Amino acid sequence: MIVKNTQQDIIFDTKKTKIGIKISGGADSAIVLYMLSKYVTENNTGAKIIPITVNHEGKDYQEQFAKQVVTHCKEVFGDIFEQHQTARNYTPDTYASTQQDLVESLYENNIIECHYVGITRDPPKDIVNTFGLKGPADDRSPGQHRQQVLDNRVYRPLINIDKKGVAELYNTFDVMDTLFPLTRSCEEFTSNFSKHCETGCWFCQERYWGFGRYV
Repeated sequence: MIVKNTQQDIIFDTKKTKIGIKISGGADSAIVLYMLSKYVTENNTGAKIIPITVNHEGKDYQEQFAKQVVTHCKEVFGDIFEQHQTARNYTPDTYASTQQDLVESLYENNIIECHYVGITRDPPKDIVNTFGLKGPADDRSPGQHRQQVLDNRVYRPLINIDKKGVAELYNTFDVMDTLFPLTRSCEEFTSNFSKHCETGCWFCQERYWGFGRYV
């Protein structure tokens, strides 16, 4: 399946049958899951998808919203999913390593053969500067083109697409009013997940820049 996007075409072509996906409950990983589910069912690959989620203590919306997204995809594409794999993280500086440890354990136990991630690129620098807040720790520079597939096991279909490109995908699949409201991008420490903080975190500002809305 080739998904046409003005920023970069996305190609789904894997013969793997045990496919992991890191799903945070955010808009990026949600659309990757939707496209992956569509690919698996339309091509009758027989693959099973294994959702992977790490909950962050103090703002642990991740599993709640990830499950909403998975449930939606089940309703659209059928039950092509295996057990949702989860772990818990307690400090901001160990979130990435906790994710990596969970993923590696799934490889070691032959639960997954590859995995997808929803990482995107940053908005243009002049836009980022208007946010006035610290963003992602990793380099998601818009000036650097990066590979969609690493080591034949890590698939990064959105790696060269920013939030406006992600919004384009939601419109392409006509899921802006069905899938998007099930997601959450806010990284504020809170137990109230009924709304986004809107201007208090970098990720809310990026979401609004890309989509023109929070929900």
